[in-house]
Amino acid sequence: MIKQVLLEKFNKDISGKNDLGGKRILENDLISNFNVKCDDDLVYIDSKIISENYFNEYNSKMEIDINTKNIISTFCSCDDFERNELRKHNYCCKHLFASFYKFLNELDNNEEVKAKFNETLLNKIIFKSKKENILDLLLEEENKNEIKIEVYINKQGLKNKLAAEFKIGLKGLSSNRLYVIKDINQLLTSYYNKIPIKYGKDFNFDLRYQRLGIKEKKIIDFIEKVKDIELASSNFMRRQDKYIDGKMLIIPDFLIREFFDTVSKNRVYLNEGFFYKPVESEIIFDKPSIKISLKGLEKEYLLSLEDGIPEKIDKKGTVFIYGSSIYLPSLEYCYDISTYLDIFNNTKSVSIDKAEEIRVLSKLLPKLYTLSNDVSINKSIKNKIVKEDVKFKFYFDKVNKDVTLTLKVKYGEHEFNIFHEYKNKIIYRDLNKEREVMSFLRSLGFDASGDKFYLLFGDDFLFKFFKYDIEKLQDVGEVFYSQNFKMIKQVNSKNIKGNIQSGKFDYFELKFKIDNIPENEVKDIVLALRDNLKYFKLKSGEFLDLEEIELKNFLNLLDILSLENDIENDSILFSKNKALYIDSFIKENNIRYIKGKKELSQIQKKIKDVNKLTFKEPLKLIAELRPYQKEGYNWLKTMDYLGFGGILGDEMGLGKTIQAITFILSSLPSKTLIVAPTSLIYNWSSEIEKFAPSIKYTVVNGSKDERIKILDNIEKYDVIITTYNLIKRDLDEYEKLQFDYCFIDEAQYIKNSHSQNSLSVKKIKSYRKFALTGTPVENSLMELWSIFDFIMPGYLFDEKRFSVRYHKKLNESEEILEELNKLIKPFILRRYKKDVIKELPQKIEKKLIVSMSEEQEKVYTIYADHAKSLIEKKVKDDDLKTSKIEILSYITKLRQLCLDPSVLINDYVGTSGKVDALIEILQQGIEEGHKILVFSQFTSVLKNIASKLRSEHILFSYLDGSIPSEKRLELVNEFNEGINSVFLISLKAGGTGLNLTSADIVIHFDPWWNPAVEDQATDRAHRFGQTNIVEVIKLIARNSIEEKIIDLQDEKRKLIEKIIDNENDISSINTLSEEDILSLFSIN
Repeated sequence: MIKQVLLEKFNKDISGKNDLGGKRILENDLISNFNVKCDDDLVYIDSKIISENYFNEYNSKMEIDINTKNIISTFCSCDDFERNELRKHNYCCKHLFASFYKFLNELDNNEEVKAKFNETLLNKIIFKSKKENILDLLLEEENKNEIKIEVYINKQGLKNKLAAEFKIGLKGLSSNRLYVIKDINQLLTSYYNKIPIKYGKDFNFDLRYQRLGIKEKKIIDFIEKVKDIELASSNFMRRQDKYIDGKMLIIPDFLIREFFDTVSKNRVYLNEGFFYKPVESEIIFDKPSIKISLKGLEKEYLLSLEDGIPEKIDKKGTVFIYGSSIYLPSLEYCYDISTYLDIFNNTKSVSIDKAEEIRVLSKLLPKLYTLSNDVSINKSIKNKIVKEDVKFKFYFDKVNKDVTLTLKVKYGEHEFNIFHEYKNKIIYRDLNKEREVMSFLRSLGFDASGDKFYLLFGDDFLFKFFKYDIEKLQDVGEVFYSQNFKMIKQVNSKNIKGNIQSGKFDYFELKFKIDNIPENEVKDIVLALRDNLKYFKLKSGEFLDLEEIELKNFLNLLDILSLENDIENDSILFSKNKALYIDSFIKENNIRYIKGKKELSQIQKKIKDVNKLTFKEPLKLIAELRPYQKEGYNWLKTMDYLGFGGILGDEMGLGKTIQAITFILSSLPSKTLIVAPTSLIYNWSSEIEKFAPSIKYTVVNGSKDERIKILDNIEKYDVIITTYNLIKRDLDEYEKLQFDYCFIDEAQYIKNSHSQNSLSVKKIKSYRKFALTGTPVENSLMELWSIFDFIMPGYLFDEKRFSVRYHKKLNESEEILEELNKLIKPFILRRYKKDVIKELPQKIEKKLIVSMSEEQEKVYTIYADHAKSLIEKKVKDDDLKTSKIEILSYITKLRQLCLDPSVLINDYVGTSGKVDALIEILQQGIEEGHKILVFSQFTSVLKNIASKLRSEHILFSYLDGSIPSEKRLELVNEFNEGINSVFLISLKAGGTGLNLTSADIVIHFDPWWNPAVEDQATDRAHRFGQTNIVEVIKLIARNSIEEKIIDLQDEKRKLIEKIIDNENDISSINTLSEEDILSLFSIN
């Protein structure tokens, strides 16, 4: 194992591909002397190897770290090793390869070395040595002593070549305790091969235990770079021209600037050729502070460099010594100073004729300031020039319709247009700064023309600039405006006054005034806000900031009110039903400048007072209301008390009808119109008879003459019930009538504001209007507007304004959504089953009375009369007891005609009232997120319903007796977990054994003779595992055999159970009297 580890480490640590040569040496037995020694840390391999041509003998050495198994260093006296040792780390020639292979071959015989290696390997396995700790490995270098190197700069020979020598030692030691690096090449070898060097009794250079800092590594890298250049040039360089010569590094001229950049963070001394003893120097990356003097004399100007010039130490003049410091200024500076250095090389001063004064002061002197920070001038010059920091002043004016800007600069006390020359004195202008400011102005949208700037863009840009960007100019300089310059008008609460007072009828009036804003412009300002503009430009040319919070709040208030009625100069009317919202808006936005808020507060007080009241339920109500239904009743009474309409938006199954009936009963004597879908009008009549029989009601149905006759005698009734379709047909008659209350059921029937349903019911005259719907909004916000347009016309403004303000912007702004919510919230009562689950039984059962369609009722009546006449004949002939099968057939056919006549009559083209009602219930339930089971005894009816669902694009599952039993569970799982919302189930096939707890509505499409069988079907959903309230709906065809069966269930339950208790047990019919049988076929 140890051999494998050593071989892997060897291949990883060394460089050079000489393994084949090494193997040849071993095979030819050319190793003449082989010696292996070890101490606590290292294994030393020394060999003498005869060359393959037998002319030479080479010495090779290798060191291996016992702990890490790493190759520490390699050496061989052959030419191949000498060529590559500095270029390649741990280079191995073929002689070294041979030595290592021989070492591996003889390792088993060297017990001492083998024991050392095995000991360290065992320690690693058992004790997880520190080297295996990743943190120790990462921080290993941090624990080593750091080496420092100091640099000494010399001039050598007649050519003054720049050379460097170095001292080395441990960081923290003073210079006199450091050691001169006498052999730079030796240092490089030690660095790459980690071979120790002994410099003195107190210091050994050994990178196994020491480390180099970044700045020291940079010096080594630079020396290696010079070494590479030297090797590359070795073919044509003379011996004396070598760059590395013992302790001295000759710095090539083209690398002098790079060298001083490299050693800038080390201690550097100027030595031989500069001073008689080493002087510590500082490397400065800036221009030297040359002492320059310019004096104005009577006839001339005298330019002097009093302390001499900087000394160039490279040919290009990019590095200078001035005093004892070394300077590396910018290259641009080096190029500028070169001429001056040439002129002042042999002299300290030059004179310039007085006739050149302008050029001296305007060109030369500014140049001198760029060359040095230490320029002195005499008084005569100071009086003729201005050298101050520049300041900027911006002067805005308006010329005709143009906004102009004059930019002036100020140096000291001298101010002038930036485009002009200043003639009184010579000003040293900061042209860079001036150009920077002019460029900044152009970035803001200004362009220069003549000696002024003009804004290039229109009003949008002007407003943006003076609202936001003007502050950027103020950061640059002072900003001034002329007297006729008007830009953004400031409006706050001190400038706005308002007063609310009662107006005529059901209206309030808001009178208002905004200081210095013409009344005839207020309407346009509100329209600008409505269009989401950020500003409004007054006719005076000033801008109004429509985002200023106090002005925006007030304009928003005007905007909401103006959607109902236009602003008339300084006032606006608004209906009292908006009082709740306006009062809330004023309080939330802390609008204190509007007086008369008591008028609004009185309505709020009424609401608070009403909330404290509990309206008593009418004594004649034959029902026990649940708590949430009492709350709904109280809410309807509250709306009525305040003079408002409302939307009772409870989820399907929570009893909107009983809450409305309770309200109607409590409001007697009054006249109420109820408009409902055709399928529900008789459900209303049934519910009134059940819960409030004292209400005198009529259903306006039948022929035109019959309906007109009813309406002519309307005074006899408390409640009129009709359909949406009949309202359209009889609208002329209804427009003549005045109602106290109007309820529309399933109000989504008027969601299309342009439909005849919607247009017709909105023409009904009623003091209060209420809408009942489980889905106030199905697809579009405009549906909600249409319902509000019925209950409180104008409250949500006209259709166009509502669409623009809310419908089209609903997803653009949360503020719009919040505003709409606040407007509608007081007038909608919306509860879900999950909200009142504690008040509900686990199962809600209700019967829904549905009228048959006109064609369906005709077919049913004809067949019922025919069957009845046949039975009467049998009674007369005393043949009834022997005709039980025939009678059962009549009963079955009547039941099917109630459901869908097309299952019996092939050429039937009419509709089915029950199927139409079913589709309406399914659509509403699906819209509210329910899953629904539909049971029927007749598979032919279920298939017709399935066809209807497909045409309505309703997803459903289907199960009857034809479905194999093994597939039924698959259908159940698909329904419970899938996207289908409806499951059509044959009562025989699915009445028992199925678990359909994902459904929470069960519809019995046809009443089953035995209620226990219906209960079994219902229990497919209402069973263990169901977490929702289950609603059970029985659809009953009005004025049909189904009503008779329900009546018999209630009155003679035991008797009916005997009729068909077990499949179709004919013998049980024997228990029915002749009168009972004939009643099944009679028509009310």
